[in-house]
Amino acid sequence: MGPSLPSQNAFWYRLTWRTFGNDERVEHGEMKQAVGVTGATSGRARSIGIRPALVLSCLGAPEGDLSLTRSLGERGVPVIVLSEYATPPSSRSRHCRAFLHVPGFTRDPALLLGVLKTVRGRLGVAPIVFPSADPDLVALLALHGQLDDVAVSTLPAAELTHTLNDKAAFEGLAERCGLLVPRSLAVGEDDAGQPRRDWRERAATLTFPLMAKPACPLAWQADAVPQEVRSAKAVRLDDVAALDHLARSLPPRSWAQTLLQEYVPGGDEEHYGVHACVDAAGRILATSVTRNWRVYPPYAGGGCCMESVDEPTLEALGLDALQRIGFRSGIANMDFKRHALTGEFKLLEINPRISQAHMLSTRAGVNLPWITWRDACGLPALPRPQRRIGLRYVNEVDDLLAARIYRRDGLWPWPRYLRHVLGPGVVYQLCQWGDPMPAVAELTGWLHGRLSRQRHEDWLTGSDAPQPLSPATLRQLDALAYAA
Repeated sequence: MGPSLPSQNAFWYRLTWRTFGNDERVEHGEMKQAVGVTGATSGRARSIGIRPALVLSCLGAPEGDLSLTRSLGERGVPVIVLSEYATPPSSRSRHCRAFLHVPGFTRDPALLLGVLKTVRGRLGVAPIVFPSADPDLVALLALHGQLDDVAVSTLPAAELTHTLNDKAAFEGLAERCGLLVPRSLAVGEDDAGQPRRDWRERAATLTFPLMAKPACPLAWQADAVPQEVRSAKAVRLDDVAALDHLARSLPPRSWAQTLLQEYVPGGDEEHYGVHACVDAAGRILATSVTRNWRVYPPYAGGGCCMESVDEPTLEALGLDALQRIGFRSGIANMDFKRHALTGEFKLLEINPRISQAHMLSTRAGVNLPWITWRDACGLPALPRPQRRIGLRYVNEVDDLLAARIYRRDGLWPWPRYLRHVLGPGVVYQLCQWGDPMPAVAELTGWLHGRLSRQRHEDWLTGSDAPQPLSPATLRQLDALAYAA
């Protein structure tokens, strides 16, 4: 049995038992540290049983928020999803206790702040906020210094987060700290916001092929950017002609915010990830290592099939990098690529947030969101978890699209692909027996689009105008608060 709570509050008793019972038992005195404060709201005193987590969900990245919702909810943490989508898969999860549709919050941080204040007032306690992708991370970062007693951010120090989010600034940090990264340069902009005139001369110092990538998360998201560029994490440039073509196809401001990086030889399967949770003192609370097998779009996208692996040398390299840059208090998602000829690992980037495919780490025994939530609540650190090696993650939709291109290029014939995605030890992004409704909702949306000729993305998004919190939404929030 879990720790006893007032008998008149059966809802919180059930939630607490799921969180702290069984093999993850926490003493009742420790549990009290996760209990929120009591405050006055609308003339009534409220208190929260377990401090809720609020998961941000932005347009274009509906994977990370679903994985966050499941990782936290499975540990009994009440999860509120705040999304630009009208019907994201995470809102259909059985672990989502309240859903807020707030279109445009990534473009208007003041709007996000207003909603967070409303949520804080209804709950009577500041929720712990998790960004799931770069756009909502940028919006949360813009509110630095304004969240006191409104929300608890899971980001590291603001200055370091800014540096890690700006790839041009990260190159300077990597050089100062002696990190092993590919040679790079930023196109840069002049005082008028136009690309620097000397970018061609500076680019000539690099060796082709090059990888071009947005220096900032939103640099390639302007409407004038070609769709194939907007949807890719990077673009490979094999010669000067390809470099000039990309420069002409991007708006001047977007090109000025582009980073050029020397290509590290090797296929998509040479990409590795080191994921870590760090406390405020710089202690490593948990780590996991993953290897990509396929990415979408192929050769320049995000991982859609990956495996949990044991790479002690790489893990030590990643943790050393975090120590060198002074990373504290948050989740770090480090992207490495192994040189196909030398076997040397090169650090490509460090993201101060969870990976889009972090459900693999959760299923492998390293639940980074939950460990971060515990740390934010002031609960004592648990022993470093044991990891399962050899589990594979598959994003069903993206991986199938990627497989068609890989097969065209002779890399993943269908028999090999099917054995890879249907064998034992596979973690699916959408389809989970214990939480089937996100997959059902996605299938329903796809069928709706086929029958009505409406784009699936439009169906997910709904109205683009900011909407006030509905009475039903407010009732959901009130259900998370216990009226004293």
